[in-house]
Amino acid sequence: MKTALSKISLVAGVALAASAAFASVSVAAEGRFASFVSPKNPVVEYGAVPFIERVTKETNGELTYKMYAGGALLGGKNMVSGLADGVADIGQIVFGYYPAEFPYASLIADMAIYGKYAPAVAAAVTEFNFMHCQGCLDDYKRNGLVILGSTSTSAYQLLAKEDVSNVESLKGKKIRTAGALWSRWATSVGAVPVSAPSSEMYEQMSRGQVEIAIQPTGALKSHSIWDVGKDVVMLNLGTYPSWGIFSFSAKHWASLSNEHRTILMKNAAIGLIEAALGYMVLDEEVEAVAAEKGVKLIKPSEGLVNSVTEFLKNDRATVIEMAKTKYNIADPEPLMDKYVELINKWEAKFEPVRGDKDAMAQMLWDEVMSKVDVATFGQ
Repeated sequence: MKTALSKISLVAGVALAASAAFASVSVAAEGRFASFVSPKNPVVEYGAVPFIERVTKETNGELTYKMYAGGALLGGKNMVSGLADGVADIGQIVFGYYPAEFPYASLIADMAIYGKYAPAVAAAVTEFNFMHCQGCLDDYKRNGLVILGSTSTSAYQLLAKEDVSNVESLKGKKIRTAGALWSRWATSVGAVPVSAPSSEMYEQMSRGQVEIAIQPTGALKSHSIWDVGKDVVMLNLGTYPSWGIFSFSAKHWASLSNEHRTILMKNAAIGLIEAALGYMVLDEEVEAVAAEKGVKLIKPSEGLVNSVTEFLKNDRATVIEMAKTKYNIADPEPLMDKYVELINKWEAKFEPVRGDKDAMAQMLWDEVMSKVDVATFGQ
C-alpha cells in the first residue's frame, strides 16, 4: 500500500512538475512591449498594436507580446535601462532623451527640420541607421539594444493661443519646444523656449506658462490643446525622426530564431511606415473638424518662412560644433550630408506611391531591411 501510494505520489509529482514547467514556458512565451505614450498615440495605435497582431499570426502564436502603454511598465526616461535589464522585451525610445547614450541618434535629432513627409523621413533614418552609421549600431549594442529602424512624427506646427504668423508676433512669446533644435530656432526669432514633456503642454498653456507649443496638428486632439489654443500656424518645422518604436532588448533578440527575427524585421518595416502615416491621419482628422472646433489654420508670413530657411543655413555650423564637442563625433559632416541625401532620395521614391502604405513598406523592406543579416545583427 505504501508502495502504491509512493508510485501515485511520484506520478502526481512528475505531472505537477510538468504542468508547472509548461505554465512557466507559456508565461515566458508572452513577451512584454512597453511604451510611455498613451494607447491612442500613433506609435502605439498604428505601430505597436498591429505589429503584435501580425507577428502573433505569422508565427502561429509562437511569438506573442502584451502591450503596456502609458508608462504602465516603463517610462520615457527609464526605457533604455528597463530594456537592457529585461523588464520589457520591446520598447519605444525617444533617443533625444539620451544624448550621452546615443550621440549619433542625437545628431539626427538635431537635424529634424530637414524633411517634412513622415514616411520618407522614417525610411531615411532607418536606412541611415542600418547602412551608413556604424556609430549608431555601436551605440545600440553598447546599451544592450537591437533597434529595428526609426519612425517619424508628422510635420510640427505652431499651436498657439493667438495668431503668431509673422516674426514680430513671436518676439517675447514663451514656446514649449520639442527639443534643442526648436529651442535654437525659437531663440533665433526672439521667442523664449521652454522645455517640458508633451504631457504637460495642456496645463502649461491653460495656465499661461507658455503661449505656443511646437507639435503636429494632431496634438490639438490627442492633448486637448484646442481647448486652450485655437490658432495653428502651418509652418512645417520638420518632424521628430529619432523615434525607435521597435527597440528590442538584446537579451530577448538573442533568444530568437533567425526565422522569427526575419518575421519581426519584416513587420517592423510595415510598422515604421504605418506609424508615420498614423501621425498624418491624426492631423487630417483634426483639420477636418477645425472649423467646427473654432480652430484657425493660418498660413505663415513670408518672413516667418524665411526665418526657418535662414536658421537652417546658420544652424549647420552649430550642429557640427555640438557633434564634435558634445557628442564626440570627430567627423560629423559626411554623416549629416548623407542623411540629407537620404531624405531627398526617399521623398522622391515615395512621391509616386504617396499614401500607399503597402507599397512604401515593401520598398523599405526590399531596399533596406531585407539586406540585414538577422543571424549576426545585434550580436
